[in-house]
Amino acid sequence: MPLDALAVGNDAIADVLDEIGDLIELKGENVFRAVTYRAAARSIRDLREPLTKLVAEKRLREIPRVGPAVAEAIEQLVTTGTSKRYAELQAAVPPGLLTLLRVPGVGPATARIIYDNLKITTIEELEEAARDHRLQQLPKIQAKTEENILRSIAALKQRTGRSLLHEARAAADEMVAYLRERTGLERIAIAGSLRRYRETIGDVDLVVASDAAAPIMAAFVAAPTVERILAQGDTKSSVVVGRGLQIDLRVVSPSAYGAALLYFTGSKEHNVRLRGIALRRKLLLNEYGLYRVGAEARGQEIASATEEDVYAALEMDWIPPELREDRGEIDAAREHRLPTLVRVSDIRGDLHTHTNWTDGRDPLVDMARRAKAKGYAYLAVTDHSPGLGMTNGLSPERIAARMTEAAKLNAELAPFRILVGTEVDIRANGKLDYPDEILARFDIVSASVHSSFAQTREQMTARVTGAMRHPLVTAVSHPTGRLLEKREPHAIDLDALIAAATQTGTWIEVNGGPERLDLPDTWIRKAIDHGATLVLNSDAHAIEELEWMDLAAGTARRGWASVTPIANARGLDAMLASRKKRP
Repeated sequence: MPLDALAVGNDAIADVLDEIGDLIELKGENVFRAVTYRAAARSIRDLREPLTKLVAEKRLREIPRVGPAVAEAIEQLVTTGTSKRYAELQAAVPPGLLTLLRVPGVGPATARIIYDNLKITTIEELEEAARDHRLQQLPKIQAKTEENILRSIAALKQRTGRSLLHEARAAADEMVAYLRERTGLERIAIAGSLRRYRETIGDVDLVVASDAAAPIMAAFVAAPTVERILAQGDTKSSVVVGRGLQIDLRVVSPSAYGAALLYFTGSKEHNVRLRGIALRRKLLLNEYGLYRVGAEARGQEIASATEEDVYAALEMDWIPPELREDRGEIDAAREHRLPTLVRVSDIRGDLHTHTNWTDGRDPLVDMARRAKAKGYAYLAVTDHSPGLGMTNGLSPERIAARMTEAAKLNAELAPFRILVGTEVDIRANGKLDYPDEILARFDIVSASVHSSFAQTREQMTARVTGAMRHPLVTAVSHPTGRLLEKREPHAIDLDALIAAATQTGTWIEVNGGPERLDLPDTWIRKAIDHGATLVLNSDAHAIEELEWMDLAAGTARRGWASVTPIANARGLDAMLASRKKRP
């Protein structure tokens, strides 16, 4: 399908280049050509300049991995919305083959084998063939592959189509900024699941306090990001912006702003509990306020201007939005025992980041300066070990060079401190990707699973907890391995992982990468209850991704985390001292 040549962005071009790579492989051409297009796609996603500008300035060849053929395809995509190479490949490859690639674990080679032998072009046909055990009869496809395909199809069916938290936040922030500038609004807030930092977002709710709704509604539906108007009313309007995200705007009187913000923040279960408490007190709680009911009361208003007023009138403390899920927060608020939740400003440093030495975008000096500018006292650079080939992991010689670079920068940036760490792969057999003599050189050792995700629950649990028992492993990163809306968590016993963390002193990461947000919130609370230590990290691969610490903090807050169990809410010396003892 042709792209909109007038509105095409870098990500859309990168997606097409990835698809060209898939089509090349599906057609049976040289696999290295496919690799070239995919490598170029990765480079384009890392660009900070729009491709339209680079095309106009004839600078496409400055992009890493972009040679003449790829540059020609990009220029055609930018200027016309399609490319000759793309069109030729689409004509040559049965369209159903690309559909099969939507199933995780089905690569181009496997899809080609399946098509050539069974003429399967739909996921439904693929599932039927797998259930009938016809796939394992094909060349190079084993029973385990067939089982994994069935598991992947089941996971694919469960995907919600919801937006990732950071995507919804960016769209909401852009709309809020636009409305403030266009209308002079002072009281506008994000509500709904986005305010609660849910890991995925269905739609965005905005609440505005104003006595003049008409000009606000007119500005809202005319916003430059709006692709479609769903409804336009006197006090409520709904639009669709990029990626199909719906934004609902409600304008309420300033006197009802607190009640509306509370009501539209939710969750449904939290609101139902609150309304039940109000009714037992012969009160009515809705989006307009808290009222007395009954013949004599005549709808007397009790509270509505602020959320604090409404909660106080119900004899409870104000409840942070992240906790409003009816998981015990209402009883805790009534008994004045809500935790003081961790804030981003409490975090003293980021202990999981990557640079352009492996698969990051930016050099260490830029990452360190941005971290220092954020007010951090320290930053750990944890570039990859060599086992994950695509990340260009560090050899012993490169580790030594990295340490030399860090020492030089530490002298320049003191008292800010760069810690040299590693994100070391836990291999399928449970062994770590570096020998002990290398691991002992690092300040922080974060162990992660990046491969062999289809292991059984027993195998994966033994693999991860075994790494946690290694005396040189500081933390376990993104412990479930999930990618939201893309990949299901691998099978692992998180109760056993938490038990291993408390026994060994290994930290459990709360990863702020927007596709991960891992450890999930309910397990964060369980980890805290069992005395485990957490570490909040951005997993940044570029300077702007250091801001993902906000997502890690929001996820930790949903898990009822205070600063107490968080390793990197401590100063440098205290944080380093809290690592488990080295041999």
